[in-house]
Parts: sequence; structure tokens; C-alpha cells
Amino acid sequence: MFLAVLVLGAVSSVAPAADRSGEAGVQPMLSEESPDVFLAKATLQQYLSRVVRKDWDGARRLTHARTLVVIAHMRRRTGVERHNLAPWANRESELKTFRFTGARQVSPGAVLIQVGEDSYRTAEQGMSVDDPAVYLMFKSRGGFVVGDKKAGVELSDVSDHSVRAGYPGYVDQQVQAQARRESALFDGRHR
Repeated sequence: MFLAVLVLGAVSSVAPAADRSGEAGVQPMLSEESPDVFLAKATLQQYLSRVVRKDWDGARRLTHARTLVVIAHMRRRTGVERHNLAPWANRESELKTFRFTGARQVSPGAVLIQVGEDSYRTAEQGMSVDDPAVYLMFKSRGGFVVGDKKAGVELSDVSDHSVRAGYPGYVDQQVQAQARRESALFDGRHR
């Protein structure tokens, strides 16, 4: 009898500790980001690092082809490359540091990433600290590329619908088709 009470007491004191460690293991998994968000952040990290280093060719390679067409069209029309993703043309502000403050997947192949940017302003001859900006990342050409930048905006200010409606064709059709196939499998509508 004494042995049974001793064993029961030992088991009951170990069980809560095991439960707590299981909960601690589940919590990080719940807060993990999707593979698309992770890859989009990695691409944006590369892009912004190149902007800080003033590697304009590298920044252009990580910019969406449609965005580059828009920038070129603006240059032809106005004579100036006035676009948030044309930092090579903006001599008034130089990005110095940045940090990611949030991210959200809009749809398969489309991710929004909020960044706090520290920039040197030549007109003011001073630093602007932690300016919010939201970058729109799209899966294209086999990986993520930067599609647009919304300066002075936070993640909550950009709706999923506005991204889907405002950037048609920015996500490759192959990515969209794959997402439809995967959702059909999960919904039980596969053939």
C-alpha cells in the first residue's frame, strides 16, 4: 500500500512538468511564420541590405519586373524616376538601418512586411528614426521579389483586398494554380 502511494505521488509530480514542457514546445510552433513569409523576409533583407550599400544593380535584380516597367514609364513620361522602389534616384534620403516589425501573408505568393527604417535626410542633415513602411513581396520568377513600398504606412493600414485588386499579375500563374490544387486537396475536391 505504501509503495502504491509513493509511486502515485511520483507520477503525479512528474506529469505537470511534462505537460508544461509540451505546452512550451507548442507555443513556438503556433507563432512560427509560413514558408512564404520566411522567404519573403529573406528576400527583403537582401534587397534592403543592397539599398544600404547602394548596390543599385543588386536592388534592381530583386525588384519585380512589372515595377521596373512602371519606374521606366514614369521616367519617360516625367523625366524623373519618382518611385518608392527607385532609391537610386532619391538623393534626399539614404537608408541607413532597418528592422522588421511585422509580416502577413495576403494570399499564396503575396506577403506584406512592415519595416522600421532609419534614414539620413540630406535636407535636414539629420536622421529620421523608425519610419514605418510596408513592402509588398510577390512570388515571381521562382522566388520572391519586391513589388512595391508603401512609405509611412503600417501593416494594419493595408488590406488584403487592396493588394489583390491593385497588383493583378504580380504573382506568377503557376503559384496561383498550385495554391488552387492544394486547397482542392484539403477541401476534398480533388479528382
